[in-house]
Amino acid sequence: MDKLNLQHYREIINEIDKNLVSVFEQRMETVKKIADYKRKNKMKILDAEREKMVVDNAVSSLKNKELEKYLRFFIDDLLTLCRQYQIDSIALNDNVSTEEIKPENIQGAVIGYYGLPGSYCEEAVAEYFGKISSGRSYQTFDEVISALSSGEIDIGVLPIENSSTGTITEVIDLIRDNRVYITGEHILEVRHNLLTLPGTKLSDIKTVYSHVQGLEQSAHFLKKYRWEQIVYKSTANSAKLVRDLGDKTKAVIASSRCAEVYGLENLVPDIHYNKNNYTRFIIVGRELAVNDTCDKISIIMDIAHKPGALYNVLRLFNEQNINIMKIESRPIIEKPWEYLFFFDFEGNLKNERVKTLLESLKNISHQFRLLGNYRNSGRRIV
Repeated sequence: MDKLNLQHYREIINEIDKNLVSVFEQRMETVKKIADYKRKNKMKILDAEREKMVVDNAVSSLKNKELEKYLRFFIDDLLTLCRQYQIDSIALNDNVSTEEIKPENIQGAVIGYYGLPGSYCEEAVAEYFGKISSGRSYQTFDEVISALSSGEIDIGVLPIENSSTGTITEVIDLIRDNRVYITGEHILEVRHNLLTLPGTKLSDIKTVYSHVQGLEQSAHFLKKYRWEQIVYKSTANSAKLVRDLGDKTKAVIASSRCAEVYGLENLVPDIHYNKNNYTRFIIVGRELAVNDTCDKISIIMDIAHKPGALYNVLRLFNEQNINIMKIESRPIIEKPWEYLFFFDFEGNLKNERVKTLLESLKNISHQFRLLGNYRNSGRRIV
């Protein structure tokens, strides 16, 4: 008898599903007409207020209020499908015209970098661009971006991530808040050393200076000693300070190049705890600089603060078979516990799958910005 009842209920479900399919087709036909209207009037596909109204209207028609939670999920998923159908129907190109994209040209360009001569950033500039005669050093990350924005320099170089201590959030936030673009990247092996005035002994040292990253990446070595640790502007600035103070109780954590530039002695080489210690530097400009060799894209976007929202974003990458290289979240100012997400992923802006993905991402977000399309450094770390 139970099996008969089960079969009976399944037949009822089958009839309901048939009706659902018919209604679904009607809805999607209407959605396509709306997509055509939006295309002709150059309207954005996502209308958050309208979607909220659709969900609320559906809930208000619900008789069994115990099902409200499930209905909200159902309508949310339906709206996601409808947005994607509109995107596929419109088949828009990305906002960025390939005609506006210019290949990177450094001939005669003024390059600005963080830190004094001898800094790791200067090393990255030298490795990436070769010998330059028009480099300018700046004391803070913000000064580099300000100089770039004002036209004082043409290209900026900043550290953005270290293999031991992770992302440098201050740089991430500066890229987020300023209209600049990532046009390249370079990975530099970072080897920290304890530098002192010539003739200094370990027992003489009482204070050690460095950038916060230098101190953090040498934390295991520093634990052996009861030295005062002082965070200073940069590793190169710290080396210059120790030289200028002329005090053997002072030491600095910096590169071997700093020892050469500032006449210091490399008392203890390679004090960083991670022997595969690398820093990724980004090259930034005022305009996109893309060519056919570019294979890495960076974007920033917000994601709805509701269940399944991140999944829906990741699903779009999967549908286009595009590999995500990194996801990073940063707080949205004045919106506690809500976040912007940085994505690095493989691709070129001229690729059709990438264009489709970017259009889809733009139409499920309120804030979206393309940060750059550039060549992956490709340095294999072993």
